[in-house]
Amino acid sequence: MARALTRKAAETPSIRQKTYQELKDLILTGQLRPSERISESRLAERIGVSRTPLREALMKLEKEGLVVGQRNVGYSVADFDLQTICDLLVVREALDVKAAEIACETATDDDLARIRAIITEMEKLTATASTQPVEAVKQLELGLLIHRVIAEATRNVALIRFIDQIYEQLQVALLLEIVWVELSDLAITEHTAIAEAIYARDPVRAAAAARAHVQSSLDNLRRIQKVYALRRAG
Repeated sequence: MARALTRKAAETPSIRQKTYQELKDLILTGQLRPSERISESRLAERIGVSRTPLREALMKLEKEGLVVGQRNVGYSVADFDLQTICDLLVVREALDVKAAEIACETATDDDLARIRAIITEMEKLTATASTQPVEAVKQLELGLLIHRVIAEATRNVALIRFIDQIYEQLQVALLLEIVWVELSDLAITEHTAIAEAIYARDPVRAAAAARAHVQSSLDNLRRIQKVYALRRAG
């Protein structure tokens, strides 16, 4: 009896995680469309789980902004306001450019070592990663981390705080970008360009590389915007 309970306890988190990840993948890959109402019974059958882990996954995804819950109605897929996201990217560009410029002057050897280590991890992931959505999360984490390290290298507390805030608001959009657009090689190239400019203590080149990186994201989000428009029309 004790063994059975232990085994069940060990299995439960994996079922919860599997349900959460599969549901998230359905949304991020467009198999569940923006604004689509979610039938818990059909979705539970589709994933092959009971309603309990499914509801837990939905609550978690609601906190992440991927689904919207309404009393007595249930859940629906979030309808992403991509124009607002594009507006946030314009703000992100100003912050990232300034952070890259300042880091060229203030980054310590330890900061540069941290940036080099992240670039190395990105290169390894690009060389070995599959095209599965779960790999996109790893790409996103590394991409966010390198920008965080660059911001910390400025020693500007206000700038670090604002960058953290803007990236929190953009996290889902950036994940959408990675999942929907073939980005692996481009992402490592763009991040490497920023990093190399900072290594060289070249603020002009660092600013240009940071600006180009965000402009690339803006172009990708506009492409996704067109896809979403076609899906709604269909």
